[in-house]
Amino acid sequence: MLWKWSVPFRIVEHTVDVRRELVIESPAGPVWAVVAAAERQAEWFPGMVSSRVEGAVRTVVAAGGALFQEEILAIDHSRRTFEYRITGPILVHHHLGRISVLDDEAGCRVVYEQEIDPKAMAPVLDAAVGDALEGLRDLVVHGRTSRGWESPAEASPGDGTEGNI
Repeated sequence: MLWKWSVPFRIVEHTVDVRRELVIESPAGPVWAVVAAAERQAEWFPGMVSSRVEGAVRTVVAAGGALFQEEILAIDHSRRTFEYRITGPILVHHHLGRISVLDDEAGCRVVYEQEIDPKAMAPVLDAAVGDALEGLRDLVVHGRTSRGWESPAEASPGDGTEGNI
């Protein structure tokens, strides 16, 4: 039997499209504790109002009402690396997000990388990642949560934030 492809076959080379890093004036341990707690993402990522985790799926609700689902691929405590991919409902052919918390003489260095296809989304992710790193620093160093975040205690029943930690 001869197989015919219904869609043209293409090989996509996955490279890092967005890379931002920021030195945070804090030991790596407290910063990693926040990054590794996947359910806390909305506390430090501007524009998100809630995030919750069920199994290996993180669901994030943005301030405008958009919902994102992500698969948590790895939380490596020994390397202090968190990896995830966007699974929906936005259409992406490939996505990999990676956050690493590294020791640095001034505190710690947080490296946030994203691979994305379609590549046209890279500028949007670049701006968001830059804001997120600033938000992470604000939370760890100053105790300020991200704009728009609603703590689970403030959320009203039925608004999609049940199950936040």
